[in-house]
Amino acid sequence: MSSTTQRPVSRWPAGTVFYLLALGSGVMRTLSIATDYVALGEFDPLVFGFVAQWVSFLVTLTTVLFLSLKKRHGTARRPLGYSLDPDFGRLSLLPRKPMQYVLLAGFFAGVSTACYFFLIGFTDASAVLPYGQLVIIYLLIGDLLAEKDTPTIIEIQCIISILFGALLVGMTPEGFESPYFLVTLLIVLGPLNLSSALITYYQKKAKRYEVAPGLKVDALNMRVWSLFVLNSVFTLLILPVVTPEQWATVPLVTPTMIVWMAIGSLATFLSIVLYIRALARGSMAIVNSLTSISVVLGIPVSVIGSLTLPGSFGPITSDPTTWILRTFGVILVVVGIVALEGSDVRSIILIRTKSNAGDLLPALFSVKGVESASALAGREDYLLSVRSRSLAKTRKLVLKKIQQIEGVNTIQTLVVLKEYR
Repeated sequence: MSSTTQRPVSRWPAGTVFYLLALGSGVMRTLSIATDYVALGEFDPLVFGFVAQWVSFLVTLTTVLFLSLKKRHGTARRPLGYSLDPDFGRLSLLPRKPMQYVLLAGFFAGVSTACYFFLIGFTDASAVLPYGQLVIIYLLIGDLLAEKDTPTIIEIQCIISILFGALLVGMTPEGFESPYFLVTLLIVLGPLNLSSALITYYQKKAKRYEVAPGLKVDALNMRVWSLFVLNSVFTLLILPVVTPEQWATVPLVTPTMIVWMAIGSLATFLSIVLYIRALARGSMAIVNSLTSISVVLGIPVSVIGSLTLPGSFGPITSDPTTWILRTFGVILVVVGIVALEGSDVRSIILIRTKSNAGDLLPALFSVKGVESASALAGREDYLLSVRSRSLAKTRKLVLKKIQQIEGVNTIQTLVVLKEYR
């Protein structure tokens, strides 16, 4: 973890950074899944998962060690991983409380990963896996319980649009006719989605933990330790299931497969780091909605992959009804993401403080929803830039917390109708 004295002011608005992180995570997830399919081939899924996960841990550990190397930036020496997460300093153990959250996230990630590799053993599993996006509903309920707040109409509409769009993109007729469909769907709706929701919750708790004022737990170390626990749990879960004949196929892993696994591991590493950083900036349901872009990107990636590496991504359906449904799904996902970005309400808050008030800038900036805080010279003492989904949320989530800060005298709110950049 880096020092609080090394934290610069970002060149990008907080909202823009949030959307870039979430969407970037979805893009990296698409590349990761694509490389999994290329490397899998005819290999047994559980054995492939065992090898791939431990290769991923070695790649991740090596990457974080490399990113721990220091490089001079101006007058300060910072690690190479600083650009990925400004909270990162070097590979290290996390403090006790966030480490507990990371271990719990790793445990549930192990359960989720075991379900994933178990499902891809069925030929029709790809038709049902997009239903994993139902985790958004679980997370929306979790956000409501955690924030003690109600979602706005636009949030509900956008999340439903993205959710059903993702489900339509993954729709294939064969999936519903399979005798394994019901069992597969129960696994997806039960342990797979519940584990994914708990992973997100504990990762969010860990990332938002303040080690020191202005310094939080970094996503790179979180990924290393959660992946180690994930692999340990996954290995224990598959040991009773995998037969000696299946284990005998491990030596058949070729160097080409290892290369594809390593590429997929790097893509997963970037996806998880961006995802964890996005969780620190936004609600769990909205972050997962934005990362659903991976479901949309899966279509062109599958088509291009099948053309360049025939047979690696399975057969491409020629059913026109399926492609119509997928097209509508893509439109719903894109509309939901654009609407979620465009629905933000920006406000400027001017604050006057009492004569005996000290420096309130750190306290004001720490209020959730405040993008930037500046001290002024003149009649007003502080200027805050606030971004929220509605004016009602600005009043309930931001203004009430500002009013509770000792030393605040008067608050004036101005709504931004149009921005000129």
